[in-house]
Amino acid sequence: MPYHIRAKPEDVAPVVIGVGDPARAKLFASLMEEAVLVNEHRYPVYTGSAAGKRITVVAHGIGGPSTAIALEELKMLGMETFIRVGTAGSLGNLNVGDVVVAAAAASPIGGVLGAYYPGFNPPLAADPELTLKLAKALRARVGYVVSSDAFYAEDPHFAEFWKKRGAIAVEMECATAMALGWLRGFKTGCVLVISNIVGRYEAVDLREKFTEIFKKIIEIL
Repeated sequence: MPYHIRAKPEDVAPVVIGVGDPARAKLFASLMEEAVLVNEHRYPVYTGSAAGKRITVVAHGIGGPSTAIALEELKMLGMETFIRVGTAGSLGNLNVGDVVVAAAAASPIGGVLGAYYPGFNPPLAADPELTLKLAKALRARVGYVVSSDAFYAEDPHFAEFWKKRGAIAVEMECATAMALGWLRGFKTGCVLVISNIVGRYEAVDLREKFTEIFKKIIEIL
């Protein structure tokens, strides 16, 4: 049974929406009916209903290792579909507030995924059917992103390197979610809102955008 998420299988819905920020998890919970905090140890987890559908929301923290623990344990509790809803930095052709659905990700060799796939590159693609549904519902840009392990290692040279190789944005969790989806047998989708341009740091209030996205995701589930 899970070590960190102290919930029971009946506490977790088959569909889980994951966010990095506990405040965003609380925001999404406020948009559901009868949302209950079913776990507050390490990872805040809420379960409620929206549009007649039972939904769980988790704050999985920042980065691949933290996300991997949350996904492993939620799968043990019955998760069948995981949709990450987070932020990303534009590599040059997207503006703050634009919405991206990541179909695939690039990730550094080693790290948490190296522990799962020693000597091999893991499968870093989202579920194709879910990706298509999300992209159509959100009218989002579809492409591949870079999942970085070091937020402050991003600089203009980093952006130029990956832009030349076709990546459209950088974030920190999609690769882990995609790899574990194929490994553990759950569908994965990744929705990202551009929060900054790599090399420029700015504070932007995206709560209205995330509220809109949450409601549209619920419609297609």
